[in-house]
Amino acid sequence: MNRGIISMRYAKALFAYTEHDGATEEVVAEMRALAQSFASEPRLRPFLLNPILSVKEKNRLVKYAISERVSRQTWRFIRLVVRNHREDMLQPIALNYLALYNKARNINVAFLETVAPLPLETEERIKAFVRTRTRGTVELIKRTNPDLIGGFVFEMDFVRIDGSVSSQLGEIRKHFSNNFRQNRIC
Repeated sequence: MNRGIISMRYAKALFAYTEHDGATEEVVAEMRALAQSFASEPRLRPFLLNPILSVKEKNRLVKYAISERVSRQTWRFIRLVVRNHREDMLQPIALNYLALYNKARNINVAFLETVAPLPLETEERIKAFVRTRTRGTVELIKRTNPDLIGGFVFEMDFVRIDGSVSSQLGEIRKHFSNNFRQNRIC
């Protein structure tokens, strides 16, 4: 069976369970923490897949990756996933859970990359623009990248707007390179 389908099924089951229990907000924070742990610690996945570790040790490792204290719903879910030998699916499950939460709450996640931090007024104008287009709330994830030289890169829902100076310089370089090759051949 497709790993994406499996992780989505687990995420949907967890989402339905937490919605029913009224623990969605708490579990969202825990799934964010788990996804962040996988992203920031590349050794977490190999440790979880180690066949020498017992189920109990794997449960504790995942719990520690989230927080010292986790909700009853998350703890039960972790134990279920590890008992079913699906610990390799924990990161995609967490990411799918967050996507389901965002969709259910009409939260749009947008990424904005700039050379330096933007003034709060500019951030609010960007959020307001996205809110009017999507009729939902906006979670703006900001990153700074001095390699952009200037401008910005904005991403949301598989749409990327690259208004960076480095990108424009790359296009100019490519244009001149193509023209140079064409003129040398002729």
